[in-house]
Amino acid sequence: MSSDEVDLNLLRVFDVLMQERSATGAAAHLGRTQSAVSHSLAKLRTLFKDELFTRDGGIMRPTPRALELATDLSDALAKIRASIGRYKVFDPTTTERKFRVGLTDYHAMIFIPPLIKEFSEQAPHATLNVIPANRVEAESADYFRQVDCTLTGANLKDDPSLVKVELGQDRLLCAVWSGSQIARSPLSLETYLSASHLQISADGLAEGLADAALRDRGLRRKVVATISNYLVMPWVLRGTELITHCGDGILQMFDETSEVTLLSPPIPISSVSANLVLHRQMAADPGALWLRRLITELYHAAQIKKNEVILANKLMT
Repeated sequence: MSSDEVDLNLLRVFDVLMQERSATGAAAHLGRTQSAVSHSLAKLRTLFKDELFTRDGGIMRPTPRALELATDLSDALAKIRASIGRYKVFDPTTTERKFRVGLTDYHAMIFIPPLIKEFSEQAPHATLNVIPANRVEAESADYFRQVDCTLTGANLKDDPSLVKVELGQDRLLCAVWSGSQIARSPLSLETYLSASHLQISADGLAEGLADAALRDRGLRRKVVATISNYLVMPWVLRGTELITHCGDGILQMFDETSEVTLLSPPIPISSVSANLVLHRQMAADPGALWLRRLITELYHAAQIKKNEVILANKLMT
């Protein structure tokens, strides 16, 4: 088959399969039958002389050849979409597009309720899928081809294929059960180091910002348990003398029923950055631009709300 005989629609199918990792999902995305997508995949396999995708449970895993092709083909299709997009007005009120946004557990806890509310009101016919953006995923360039944009606090390596915009920072605080002895007075370094600590890490392994700050001073804390998300933190702390860390953006999520007291740490610790990251191929996409503006506005609104909570409830220092 010569290049002149290649159906360019096949490349569109390949691009969507790289995003969906499912023939069923790709069919829904493209508005075709699953049989038609499978037929196109068979042609793609013949064209590129490679399986391209292998089944792993219910997920289609791309082969090394597919990952290699994705870079060139996705970039080429993005340029075509950008050229067409310059002459096409994006209207969120009528679009039926399926958007994907990557969120860390920390940011998901803060942003999912207002994001879904605003998204549904502004784009009533569109769909929003929230995709986990943990450190492992966020360090993969392939991950960013599957989402329109990602809000993450991970300190990502410089990558020319990615566009990164820092929206702001959250101060890192200590969190304890409100009924604990630790909550009754300002947190000293001696108390901090002698206490047992709870680490919140999506992969159960990542070192926290507090550990790096302590190591610079030749100190260590005693981590006795690790959990993978912030949502269960109040229940894990309850009835214990454990200390954990969280960004002050979570302030607005807690009330008296949470039984969580936030304290200033006894040593300076780096803040948690909020970075909006996207693949460069999405930089000029009109729909992605709208979604990025929406997330940016919601982030700044959350920062204003957070500052109001801080003023109303002065932290124990």
